[in-house]
Amino acid sequence: MLHFQWELRRWRLVVKLWVPQPAHRLWAIFTDVRLWPTWGPSVRGVSLFGSDDVVHEGLQGQVKTILGFSVPFVIDHVDPGRSWTWRVAGFSATGHEVQSAGDHASWLVFTVPLWAFFYVPVCLIAARRIALMAHRGSGKDDQAEPIKGSSFSTAKNTANSLVSASSDLVG
Repeated sequence: MLHFQWELRRWRLVVKLWVPQPAHRLWAIFTDVRLWPTWGPSVRGVSLFGSDDVVHEGLQGQVKTILGFSVPFVIDHVDPGRSWTWRVAGFSATGHEVQSAGDHASWLVFTVPLWAFFYVPVCLIAARRIALMAHRGSGKDDQAEPIKGSSFSTAKNTANSLVSASSDLVG
């Protein structure tokens, strides 16, 4: 079930996807920087300024975009197990949330600043990819294969296969 809503109090658009997976599994995927290129349609790679590959306040790096250029980011807020936000190229960007809907289901939530309304379709694709990854068991808590080093990328065809297959899961 896909749910789109306008959240006026914070001037953000909200994209919510109900996923039949526990919140901790979605959180593991959301916060494992190594997986961003797999589920993020606009992300082709990530370089970190440090060795920690799990989202935490102050984490900094660069995201290589699908357009071929890199932009700096910093994680500016984390509520462990629930949400994180970041600034990309100095601008407040998407928020990422997991809301438990019981032991075996959760809401996966992206919040988008109003000025970035054009990014909502990207978040819809990302939400479907994350749902499929959780369904297949791709999270840090499920022993995802580690990637060596502090730069991560994923082949375009792998990410595209996740999109097409995800329609079977959450269409």
